[in-house]
Amino acid sequence: MRTTLFLSVSIDGFIADKEGIPRFPEGAWQDWCALVNDADNVIAGRSSFEQLKDDAMASALNPKHKIVLSSRDIDLADSGWQHARSPSEALAILKKAGVDEAIVGGGRAVAHSFMREKRVDHIVIDLQPVAFGVGTPVFGEVLDLTQLKRLDSQPLNESALRLRYEVLREEK
Repeated sequence: MRTTLFLSVSIDGFIADKEGIPRFPEGAWQDWCALVNDADNVIAGRSSFEQLKDDAMASALNPKHKIVLSSRDIDLADSGWQHARSPSEALAILKKAGVDEAIVGGGRAVAHSFMREKRVDHIVIDLQPVAFGVGTPVFGEVLDLTQLKRLDSQPLNESALRLRYEVLREEK
């Protein structure tokens, strides 16, 4: 199973503004939902889950498999989400369900944990035409050097660009 990390990023490298809200231009949410819905799964963090829980925009997000990654217990009653405590556990749930490509799509801590554990095969970055100046960086802590190979790039609309990368592994 391939694991793809999806990031919507401002031109200055942030995934959210200083309040932790991903205030991207119209269409960004729909682009993200289309990718997630097409793969029929998403792994998100607790904060992303909390933001989506009561948001009307969440109705556009309807993959079969939705997993919240959190080391803490979470009340998921009637949400349709499953809980995993680690990237490995989340991937095991999706593998058991027969998923071909896992989409990691929510939050700095989740992105960082998958990268730290070297569980990411591809990275998709939607580069958004906005600058926050201050905000939530893509990765919170320093990671080991990660080399990427660009697979392709394409415009999403007249202002945003989607970049696809393969994560290169060191030969042992």
